[in-house]
Amino acid sequence: MNDSQDAEQTLLNRFSLKLFKQPWILIVVLYVILAIIRGFGVFGSENIRILIMIGFILMWFLPFIFYTKSGWKRIGLTKLKNPLWLLWGFLIGGAAALGVFGIGMLFTLNGKEHWFVSIINQAMSPEMRELLPFASVFFITTVPSMIFSPIGEELFFRGMIHETTKEKTNEFHAKVTNSLAFATVHIMHYGFIIEGATIEYLFGSGSVWFLLMFGLSMLFSLCRQKSGNIFSAIIAHSSFNLIMCITTFFILV
Repeated sequence: MNDSQDAEQTLLNRFSLKLFKQPWILIVVLYVILAIIRGFGVFGSENIRILIMIGFILMWFLPFIFYTKSGWKRIGLTKLKNPLWLLWGFLIGGAAALGVFGIGMLFTLNGKEHWFVSIINQAMSPEMRELLPFASVFFITTVPSMIFSPIGEELFFRGMIHETTKEKTNEFHAKVTNSLAFATVHIMHYGFIIEGATIEYLFGSGSVWFLLMFGLSMLFSLCRQKSGNIFSAIIAHSSFNLIMCITTFFILV
């Protein structure tokens, strides 16, 4: 393979290659940094919850900072070839959210907090919600959740992690790897009960939550594969978050 062919196939730009040598090293470093940022946002005090949103926004820019133009195309930033998959993505994401909502209701019957409520509480505390009109709370919570995390997480998990893994293995292993990474970081959003210096994890419902997030990621990966670009996965993720907010605000809280 000559140099021009090499340049067309590489993921990392020259700046990134000098720093990390291999795409997987970059991915591991970024994953750890983003997980730490999210962890502080989720488990920290109310005034640093904004870190969760900052992490999502950082994900928006990572491909454009570290990848070549060829890399952008390989992670799915291409022209829309099959518009019908935008609709399929919306339907798949919404249906998945209803399924996750329903399974979560089984655990609330045992007195456990629904995982959707846990996520909404991280975005805006119950005390803060009581100070604002319902319409404002719904708008402030729902609109960002449909924009920031779907774009950021799809570019990073279904884009960068998926393509880096696929480069060394195959499509199936890439789906599994990005789904494991996605599910692992989402453990932070449900299952931990912190009281003073003690931390308890709801192993039963927490394990189900992990498996659901893994399956959800596989669905997003399917949307990306079938459509040929990342946008249907973003739409599916956005639809999931929309239904999550609707079911939470109109049924759970």
